Amino acid sequence: MTALKRAASPGRCCVALGAAATLALTACGGPASDAAAGSARGLDTITFLTNVPTAGLTWAPELVADTCGQFAKQHLKVKFQYINGAPAGVQAVLAGSALLVRPGDTDAMQSIATGAPIVNVGAVQKGGATLRIVSDRHHPLTTPASLKGKTMGVGSTGGSTKVMLDLVLATAHLKPDALTRQVVGLTPGVFNLVQSGKLDGYVVSLDTAYTLQKQQKDVVVTNPADFITAGSNNYVTSARQLKDPAKASQIHRFEAGIQAAMRFIIADQADDYAKTKKCIASKYDVASLKDDEVARRSLDTYVKAWTTGGADKLLQTDPKAWQKTYDELTSAGLIKKGLKPAAWYSNAQVPKGAGASGSAPRAAAPRTAATGKEQ
Repeated sequence: MTALKRAASPGRCCVALGAAATLALTACGGPASDAAAGSARGLDTITFLTNVPTAGLTWAPELVADTCGQFAKQHLKVKFQYINGAPAGVQAVLAGSALLVRPGDTDAMQSIATGAPIVNVGAVQKGGATLRIVSDRHHPLTTPASLKGKTMGVGSTGGSTKVMLDLVLATAHLKPDALTRQVVGLTPGVFNLVQSGKLDGYVVSLDTAYTLQKQQKDVVVTNPADFITAGSNNYVTSARQLKDPAKASQIHRFEAGIQAAMRFIIADQADDYAKTKKCIASKYDVASLKDDEVARRSLDTYVKAWTTGGADKLLQTDPKAWQKTYDELTSAGLIKKGLKPAAWYSNAQVPKGAGASGSAPRAAAPRTAATGKEQ
């Protein structure tokens, strides 16, 4: 498991689970105290929630923007705050304790469909899931049907991992209860439980999957994107914050910083990401960076995910993929039919063009989940 080099701040340690935790982000001296420090340097301080508890390469754009100055160029000080799971992150954003969280598309859609006034304002990783299903070659899990009756290790019993597995099962006309889920760690060492037969497989990040492929000759890695469209990650904020011109400007500048970081990493691809690794390692301890092959394979895959649909469309939500994800959720019985998912995202805050940075657009009027009418 990877970790930050610096010690956890009091603000990080204060985060609790669920909706009640949203108040703790401010009460523990997080955003409020940091905002004062940032203002003294002429920076706007914002809180960005990470709903995965490790500093992995899935966060490469955010980590590079923090360490290589792309956020600073947008006059932003971005505080990374871990919170346990997408539902708790959504609650924190709704309470105004954080500006943005990055859940999966299915988490965002299910929250909106049940009444949460949130908006997807930017698609980070597109083109399907970047999670992987790991199994042993003696009992490989390579098709949706092969999951029937199996025990799968997962980081949590809810969230995007659960929905991803449910959708994969649905393609074989299987119900969610066709698979037993067991909460485990998500490190390479957990593969021992697969080898011993205590698990049939487990769901891991790209970094971990590539590390396992290098370390264990018996590893089989299955990509859920071979079966389903769902799996993108999206920046989500509350409708209330999006209507605030100052907050809308911060979101626009945050995304300009992310786009600049993505372009920095893409340009660094020809040099095997040497500058990218140097930037991240200057502040964060990411285990996969210590293996050049794993780091390169992971970043290659993430670059492909960011640029799905074209390198000129970084962070833009693809309307067709978004609709197809909704259709997959409704077909699996995981979300109500007859809603209007096109009203659940906005590309208005995404900077346009390769040189985009500067001024933000006028705040977009959020729309209601069911009708698509402006609030």
